[in-house]
Amino acid sequence: MGRLFGTDGVRVDLNKSLDPAFFSSLSSSICESFGENALFLIGRDIRFGGDIILHAVLSGLLSSGCRAYYAGLVTTPALQYNVKMDGGFDGGIMITASHNPPNYNGIKVIDSDGIEIPRSKEEEIEQLFFSSKVKRFKSSSIEFDVPKYYGAIERYVDAVVSQVDDELTRSRGLTVLLDAANSVGSIALPQIIRRLGGKVISLNGHLDPSFPGREPEPTPETLKLTSKIIGHAGADFGIAVDGDADRSIFIDELGTVQWGDRTATVLAPFIKQKHPELPPRVYTGISSSSFMEEILKQKGISVIWMKVGSVDISRRLKAEGGLMGFEENGGIMYPPHHYVRDAGMAVALMMELLSMERAKASELYSVYPRTYSIKTKYPLESREKGLEIYEKVKAKFSGARIIDIDGVKVMLEDAWFLIRMSGTEPVIRVMIESKKEGQEKDILMEVERLLQVG
Repeated sequence: MGRLFGTDGVRVDLNKSLDPAFFSSLSSSICESFGENALFLIGRDIRFGGDIILHAVLSGLLSSGCRAYYAGLVTTPALQYNVKMDGGFDGGIMITASHNPPNYNGIKVIDSDGIEIPRSKEEEIEQLFFSSKVKRFKSSSIEFDVPKYYGAIERYVDAVVSQVDDELTRSRGLTVLLDAANSVGSIALPQIIRRLGGKVISLNGHLDPSFPGREPEPTPETLKLTSKIIGHAGADFGIAVDGDADRSIFIDELGTVQWGDRTATVLAPFIKQKHPELPPRVYTGISSSSFMEEILKQKGISVIWMKVGSVDISRRLKAEGGLMGFEENGGIMYPPHHYVRDAGMAVALMMELLSMERAKASELYSVYPRTYSIKTKYPLESREKGLEIYEKVKAKFSGARIIDIDGVKVMLEDAWFLIRMSGTEPVIRVMIESKKEGQEKDILMEVERLLQVG
């Protein structure tokens, strides 16, 4: 059986194919999995092909006996919040390719609790799709109309603002540079910032499916211009989001891009203080920094390491409880609001923390040591070859602390590195971080010997 779902949802390259029949059949399989008469909330971001996929999804749902409301252009966290809180929805479908380049689009499938469906449900949908067991027109009472669902963004913004001390944030009057990646983040986040007394300086704020300002994924490379503008604009900090505004990468007032695990290092102790009733632990993927773990342990906060993937982190966070979940790529999950990645909630928390501390963003992030890092990847001929490499790494570094739940992560005295096979490309990824300049290059040379590169 083939696979449809990746780390988070189903995505296609529009340059290769945009087949409405595929999305119609896929949504019929989704309907079959959820059950006849299931009610879905549908939303989309600004990407090319969004309307085509929307109508294909609706045709598949309706013709298989399910019903739908359409929320229009929304962020993924806003759609998820409304699915969770409305009480009438069995699930949701967000039409997006998240952080992928402009030539991609796809869907995320959301369960009734507002979190992306678990892996078991993904597998069930895939089995239905490939077995062609879906039946059409099963009900004699099919509703062919798709009512508009009004106020999704407004309800979401109200909920986010209610989670922080808005009187405190208004007293600080922060200036925030928002890089919205020319997509739906520009609809929701300015409202949150203004409601909290902030001034918004908008960059890449107009809606444009070609993403003319930058690539949808916020990284140090794509945010070079954004980083330069921060100081000239007089902003207290910046936030850059991806295409559907669930990821958030912060930039301090000096223009330094801060990865998601560094932001978690800043926010987790604050959340512990704000919510002492929550278990003092956080959940994150194996790709997050080991140095973050050292800092949080000093604050009485333990780190639960997991496989890469926000869906699994969200679901375990909900099941076991904790202060937050996060990813180094910018996913911030705040349980008192919702268990999913949410850039709007992240910016509200950052505004509250900065207002409470009366500090500069760079001062908050100074808790994290200066480090030197490398992120690269190498071609991989087969999964078997990748597993062989894992064993070589474990044997070579047998004296170090090793975590091998998803690839192999090796923790040394002043450095760590991760070797992990990609789930979407025939490559093996390498991440290295060191407190000593030059050590990261030495580690890479050793890793390349094990990989037999060069």
